Amino acid sequence: MTNRQMLLCMQFTSGYGAEPGAWRLPGANLSSYTDMDQFVRYAQAAERGKIQLLFFADTPVLDVDLEHQAPHHPIDPLLVMTSIGRET
Repeated sequence: MTNRQMLLCMQFTSGYGAEPGAWRLPGANLSSYTDMDQFVRYAQAAERGKIQLLFFADTPVLDVDLEHQAPHHPIDPLLVMTSIGRET
C-alpha cells in the first residue's frame, strides 16, 4: 500500500494577484507584472511555504483593453522561470 501525499501548487497570474481589479488599488506597483525580482520574491515565499509546484499559464500578451483592464502575462513563462531559477 502506498502513502498518499498532497502536492502543494501555486499559480502565477499577473504581478497584481488573481483579483482582476487589484491593479487599481492605491499603492499597487503598476510595473510588477514585468518585474522579474517580484516573481523571484513570490517564488521564494512559495519555497519557504514548502510549495512544490509553480504553474504559469501561457496566455496571449495583449488581449484586453489596457485603459480598463490589467494586462495578462506580457512575458513568456520561460523567461519568468529562468529568472526564478537563478534564485531558488
